[in-house]
Amino acid sequence: MKARLEAGKVVKYSQIPNTIVSGGKTYVNAKRLSSDELEELGFFDVIVPDYDPVTEVIYNLHFDNAYPSPTPEDEDATREVFTYDKKTKVISETVAELKISQIKALKKVAYDKLSPTDWYAIRKAENGTDIPASVVTERDGIRTSVATKESEINALTTKASILKYDINF
Repeated sequence: MKARLEAGKVVKYSQIPNTIVSGGKTYVNAKRLSSDELEELGFFDVIVPDYDPVTEVIYNLHFDNAYPSPTPEDEDATREVFTYDKKTKVISETVAELKISQIKALKKVAYDKLSPTDWYAIRKAENGTDIPASVVTERDGIRTSVATKESEINALTTKASILKYDINF
């Protein structure tokens, strides 16, 4: 991805336009220009920093004329790029509220897994028809997994750990 400043704003490009007008000159087949030629026209790479999307956000795409870009020959090398700042997300929910939310989502997963076989349980309740052993085992496994995961969620102590907890089983 490339970006450049246009009328004082950063504009991102997933691909270079075929035609570029710059400095009164029109460049046709601009997609074929070299990186150096694109940089002369103000197109620079967009660098997305490593970040944890669960606990961090990226914002403020801006030009950095000294972005660290070490090479085997020059450990202190830099280059010009557009990059983002990152910061920790503000999570307004409390730990307890996040736990409730995760447990609710966990139970929704369990509901979705149990639903296809609910008719066996209804048939058993209404008519006394036995539920196949494999279905009983499957349903018991789902409920056991939910109980285990719910306990694990309740044992978590930080917002980040709750948000990152994988409720799938």
